[in-house]
Amino acid sequence: MTQRGKKLRGNGIWEASRMMLPQHKDAIRSHRTGLKARPKPELDEQRMEELSLALAEALECGADTAVTVYGVYEDETSVGVVEKIDPIGRYVKLVGEQETVWIPFGDIVHVALLKSKPRMRGGKQAH
Repeated sequence: MTQRGKKLRGNGIWEASRMMLPQHKDAIRSHRTGLKARPKPELDEQRMEELSLALAEALECGADTAVTVYGVYEDETSVGVVEKIDPIGRYVKLVGEQETVWIPFGDIVHVALLKSKPRMRGGKQAH
């Protein structure tokens, strides 16, 4: 039996194909990642208005809010209380249990109020 025939037996095929240059591995990874990339959705004016109203309501009532942000590979949802809306910088400040996040308004794709908490005014609960 020749040396060539012996390499194709058993685990020989795998052994022969296992060696790759680091540049090739990086190229394969970036190609696979690029295939999963999604374009940013274009929100129309009506949808932007709906998001603005939902954020304003969340700010007013102090409710826990789920804000979904566009991601290239998948959307990411953060939960917290909307503490500030910066109309000039076009950012929303969302304060969660473990972190505070400044979210660019243009990246927001969905806003959902989770539960309403009564706001404290002057030491008394607002009804």
